[in-house]
Amino acid sequence: MKLCLLAGVSTFALALGWSSAYAADALVDVPRAEDLWYVTLFGGASFANNVKTDYDSGRYSVDLDSGFVIGGAVGRRINDTFRVEGELSYARYKASEYSFSFPPADQGSGPASGNLSATYLLANVWADVAHFGDAKLYVGGGLGAAYVTADTHFDGHAYGYGPGGWGFAGQVGAGVTYAVTQNVDLDFGYRFKAVTSVDLDDNDGGGTYEDAKLYSHNLQLGVTLKF
Repeated sequence: MKLCLLAGVSTFALALGWSSAYAADALVDVPRAEDLWYVTLFGGASFANNVKTDYDSGRYSVDLDSGFVIGGAVGRRINDTFRVEGELSYARYKASEYSFSFPPADQGSGPASGNLSATYLLANVWADVAHFGDAKLYVGGGLGAAYVTADTHFDGHAYGYGPGGWGFAGQVGAGVTYAVTQNVDLDFGYRFKAVTSVDLDDNDGGGTYEDAKLYSHNLQLGVTLKF
């Protein structure tokens, strides 16, 4: 359901960018040669949801502390409004607590240790929807895949979320770029990232935590070099 929302918001954002560009001018200018290709490096803070899974007939949930996100993107500007890019990024979090519930009334919670991480491979489309001098407001999103894995332990025991796998991933976001020089921009951005349907092995080898979903809010600062 949330991935459907991601796709819908991305489509709306791109339509908004297209309409804004043509409302200002019926002709789209061809970007300068030095603006066609770019490389962006970014980093920032990441705030993840608790990661819930199915285990046999029960449910587990792990709370994660605030983490970090780092990454890079290589992209190309299509015109004065749209640009496309490929993104490789990595987010990591520390586990803090876990809880479980098994029917009819077996439930509990306790401290958790270890970490969980996600590596994203995304194809993004961004649209510049407003200009304020040297600053541009952009919106958009992307789709792809993410590799989610963990090494956690519950209440000091051997069991916990362990090695994982690939899942379908997407993101939507917005931000502001500011031209420091003709070829260098600062990028202040927000991203909502989602990964679905990842299975995590039990660290003690006793089973599988199924259908893990990772949702995160990310605040990031990037530097873009245009060439």
